[in-house]
Amino acid sequence: MKRILVVAGALIVALFVFVRARVEAQQPSPSETPAGSQGAAAPAPVRPAGPPGLGTKLFNLRYRKVDDAYLLISPYLGPRGSIRTQPAQRAVTVVDAPDNLQKIAALIGAYDVPPRSVQVSVQLILASARESAAAPAPPPIRGVIDKLNALSTRWNDYQMVGDARVLGTEGERSSLRVGDDYKVDFRIDQVSDENRVIRFKPFELQRREVSVEGTERYTPIVNTVLNLRDSQLFIVGASKIERSNRALFMTITASLQRP
Repeated sequence: MKRILVVAGALIVALFVFVRARVEAQQPSPSETPAGSQGAAAPAPVRPAGPPGLGTKLFNLRYRKVDDAYLLISPYLGPRGSIRTQPAQRAVTVVDAPDNLQKIAALIGAYDVPPRSVQVSVQLILASARESAAAPAPPPIRGVIDKLNALSTRWNDYQMVGDARVLGTEGERSSLRVGDDYKVDFRIDQVSDENRVIRFKPFELQRREVSVEGTERYTPIVNTVLNLRDSQLFIVGASKIERSNRALFMTITASLQRP
């Protein structure tokens, strides 16, 4: 009896060891654990590496057009640089070397500023050659007469036809009447802070004409593009009056208004 019990106990122990070994054999090792199983760390996403040595910078424009900014910074782009524009978001993305990105950031910072105000003053002066002594010129044009005399001694009589001024805004069109028969239309295209030059595109002087039916219209006599320095007097010959010894001169002064 005692011997039977010993044999039975040995059989039970052997069966337990066998079952345990089978269970352990069926369990996966840690290295074989599926990637999606609980407790396993998800693999880190692989991000594509950018071009070596280049950086990316996003510029959001507040006042200027994206296309204008593109034209401004394109000449300063490096050989491996690129520009991507998003006009709807008023954004420009630049990829370039870090040194170039700093230069471009400075350019855009100086360019993307509120529109400037410019006071534009226009005078029309009728010059003629007279045999008799001319009357003294009015004070507002005496300085202009000195400049005209330095260019030509043909004229000896000067009369003010009109004098007008208007406050214009960068990027907008303006118009002003000069005397009874003339008007000026212009657009301040751009103001450069670097050299304080005001660009007008276009700048047009028009003369009023009345038909025999009494209808009125304005005919262009000067249509040009001007680049004027801040507060500098500019003189242009507007027209020579046919079959007469007279000519019309126009003076233009553009003065930046301080904020």
